[in-house]
Amino acid sequence: MKIEQIVQKLDTEFDIQNHSEDLVEWAVTNENKEYINPDFLDKKTALFSRNSESIDKVYTVVFITEEIVNAISKESNCLIITHHHFDYFEDERGLQAISSDYLERLRQSNNSIYVAHAPLDTHKKYGTSISLANLCKIEAVEYFYDYFGAPTALIGTIKKQSFDHFSSLVQSKIERPFLTKVQHKEYVKKIAVVAGGGDDPEILQTAFDKGCDTFLTGTVEHRWDSPPFQDANKRFHELNKALKLNLIGGTHFGTERPAMIKFTEFIKNLGLDCDYCEDYSLLNVE
Repeated sequence: MKIEQIVQKLDTEFDIQNHSEDLVEWAVTNENKEYINPDFLDKKTALFSRNSESIDKVYTVVFITEEIVNAISKESNCLIITHHHFDYFEDERGLQAISSDYLERLRQSNNSIYVAHAPLDTHKKYGTSISLANLCKIEAVEYFYDYFGAPTALIGTIKKQSFDHFSSLVQSKIERPFLTKVQHKEYVKKIAVVAGGGDDPEILQTAFDKGCDTFLTGTVEHRWDSPPFQDANKRFHELNKALKLNLIGGTHFGTERPAMIKFTEFIKNLGLDCDYCEDYSLLNVE
């Protein structure tokens, strides 16, 4: 399929024309700018790099990491649909601009990149939080926390069960070897689901105000070497000393991964070959 056809369908599905998120400031550097699709610089999202006229296969990923580039650069004429237009590390390095070396390798192998960040986070069917909730058998009852014009978090319920049972279920479903947990209550029944970096005091307070006993997110322990993020995480935990919600963290990557796996359905329905490309280093990090 021609790349224009796929991009048009993706732009329509994510309503790119009416989206206000600006991904250029953080992701585009003097070193990698020559590899960036000029249209991306105008739209601030969508087709990040264009390296072929037709697409033979599509891969979905969470981040553009070394493991992803190593795997996909062995093929050609692929479109990588990524949630984040960044490289990523679950340590002090955190988010990093995609290196020119990675982009050069993808250009030489004729592989392109399409980014859907906030438009995916807030998508009614494939959104990061609703995909995580569905995977963990949580019934969504209410959406909240506006993110570029649409809610990205949700309140959901499950049959009342022990904290240990529920956290084991989450760990199994997201296929993580380790969860970050803070337990204040013996049971779980009403849950705030905030995939990705959810360690935000405002979101936590809203979850408490809406009667949640448990807060399921990606980031409970923040490892990035960034004072603003570290400060927010500290305030998040200080607030929870008073609110006393159960906290379950499955990592930024681990809690957004279900959405990218689920989105392969959309691509396959277009008649294209599509797989999720795993990053085992991020999946298995402790």
